[in-house]
Amino acid sequence: MLREQEYVGLLIAVAQRSVKLAVQQRARGLGLTARQFWFLNAAREAPGATLGQIARRQRMDAPTASRMAEGLAQRGLLRTLPDDRDRRALRVLLTPAGSRMAERIAPIAASVRTALVRGLSRREQQALRTALRTVISNLDLFAAAAAGEDARGRSA
Repeated sequence: MLREQEYVGLLIAVAQRSVKLAVQQRARGLGLTARQFWFLNAAREAPGATLGQIARRQRMDAPTASRMAEGLAQRGLLRTLPDDRDRRALRVLLTPAGSRMAERIAPIAASVRTALVRGLSRREQQALRTALRTVISNLDLFAAAAAGEDARGRSA
């Protein structure tokens, strides 16, 4: 198959696996999964953010973010506290141990992000972001349409 004909979904999946592998290799001794690594890094980059804000930033659903925070809290890396302004929201705060871990992962996160876009101009990086957001939106619409079809099929 010609490179121009490679299936876009396959390339996206390979890129995602490559990022995950790069994190796992660089952070091997930290005892974190790739998702925990990025969640903790997001908490470092957005101190005091709500759980919902971190979930949106990491593009994970609320139950997944909640489980992630709970697991990291059990390890003593973060804690959640009710938001003073919104009782429904939880603030995510790094513990001292979490801050030390986050400082260890910060240079790893930066190096992975740099490696990811090496050789791409700023314009190409922005075009890639735009294209990937379009792909995500397309798949969200596709999934919503399928869910609607399933619901109609069950009620018929």
